[in-house]
Amino acid sequence: MEFGGYKGTGPRVRVRRRAELGRRLTRRLSLVAKMPAAILSKANPPEPRPVEITAIAPDKTHLTLPGASPGAISSVVAPVLLKYRVCRPRLLLAGSRAEIDPAADVALLHGEVLLIEDFARQYDPIGDTDRRYRATEKLLHAEEEYLEAVCSAKELYARPLARNYPEFHDVIFQPLADLSVVTSEHCQRIRGALENWDGGTFKSGDLFPGSFWNSYWEYLESYGEARRILDELRASEDPLLHFLNLRQAAARHSPSSLLLLPVSY
Repeated sequence: MEFGGYKGTGPRVRVRRRAELGRRLTRRLSLVAKMPAAILSKANPPEPRPVEITAIAPDKTHLTLPGASPGAISSVVAPVLLKYRVCRPRLLLAGSRAEIDPAADVALLHGEVLLIEDFARQYDPIGDTDRRYRATEKLLHAEEEYLEAVCSAKELYARPLARNYPEFHDVIFQPLADLSVVTSEHCQRIRGALENWDGGTFKSGDLFPGSFWNSYWEYLESYGEARRILDELRASEDPLLHFLNLRQAAARHSPSSLLLLPVSY
């Protein structure tokens, strides 16, 4: 007689259960074996090692800041920001003036000089009663920050690339260098408008001539080619990418993010 709801516990059933249990344990062990080393290392974090950062304070005083790696740059510079009452901190590499990622590890600043600046802006009283003047001031400040980021590519990436991989320099970074000239001229136009302000005749369109937009259209065309080359290098794990990563170190912008700035700003 058969009983559909009865589950036997005979020798064969016990053998099957042991086999299933063995397979489950094997799967779990294989998952543990494949666990990324980065996750496993959290259980045994590396011993912190002392690091010293060479820095220049907002008043141009030279400093030697003690830190520990692993550890964020922000934690090392925090006492300096507090001491100098920095309202809007900017952390830059002294050579290229490339902006630094505050969350980057302090060890990435080895051999570099860190600039600590207060980027708080002063506004002209004219803007208190003239909203277009104040808007133009803010436009100038934004364009100056953008120009500094674009120009940082020259020392951080473009010149080393020209020395070590000249075949990639023109297609990846020359268009960005050409656009930095256009942006510099744009900043000069805005400054001229502010210095000779006439609210009655001012037209915002005068700050953006046709040549300005043409330069950006030309950059947009070359941007696609530059990104295609970087994507191909990434897919083939070309040594050039390792070189660029070493150049980036603690800098905020990678080559890809710098190239994207003009088309997303």
